[in-house]
Amino acid sequence: MAKVFFRPRAVKGLNSASKYEQGRIKSAIEVLKTRDFPLHTKKLGGTTSGYRIRIGKWRILFVFEKEEIDVIDIFIKKGGDDYRKL
Repeated sequence: MAKVFFRPRAVKGLNSASKYEQGRIKSAIEVLKTRDFPLHTKKLGGTTSGYRIRIGKWRILFVFEKEEIDVIDIFIKKGGDDYRKL
């Protein structure tokens, strides 16, 4: 199982989601721990190991490297520039 690290920005985004959405986000992260990618996962262009997961209107930005997953941000998608945080 991979270790998951949350940046402060990601924790703030997770806390702002509803309890239902928090459950969906946490279950997607649990799937990531087993080194599988959940549905709606895409590799981000311009990065070597950056990915995003779509869960309804919420997005999870993360970096996946060997045994570590660094969750960078959890947010509601608003525009095309949302993925420039990596």
